[in-house]
Amino acid sequence: MKKNIKVETRILITVELMSALCGTIGIILGILSLLSLSSKTWGEADPEASFIFTILTVCFDTLSTATAIIAFKYGGTILKRKCEKGLKILPLEKFANRLDLYSFFFGLVGLTLSTLSLLFLFDFFKQSNTGSEISTVLSIICDSISAAIVIWVVKIMLKISYLEHQMKKGKNKIK
Repeated sequence: MKKNIKVETRILITVELMSALCGTIGIILGILSLLSLSSKTWGEADPEASFIFTILTVCFDTLSTATAIIAFKYGGTILKRKCEKGLKILPLEKFANRLDLYSFFFGLVGLTLSTLSLLFLFDFFKQSNTGSEISTVLSIICDSISAAIVIWVVKIMLKISYLEHQMKKGKNKIK
């Protein structure tokens, strides 16, 4: 029974890492979108390149946000199973699960802002690069916070796994 929770925890860590990776790719694409709007970068502003980068940013932000909510739900399921089996739940585990929720919210705000940035690049906004730039900068900030939170959660989960391994190792020596 403990092995199932151990496997589930590894799956959760993998989902967390996928969220961080997608978020980081979204951040990089957002920066590229921002640079495409600047005439100082490549000589002249390229709204078409910015449009492509922004579409990709929205896609990766969506993946990052989706995996963040999956991690939150899956982590909650693991905590519930541990509780049902009478296993000890460390306060760090609850804290990590709460951080997953915060990561989701920051990712959702970042996704909303990157979508808004994309809308500013359409003709009906009359190519308002300023609106797109502001939205993109705010999106990059929110996505960066979300990715940092996910990395923090992974660090906590690895620490918990290490502590559980040490506790198991200590029990084996006593027997």
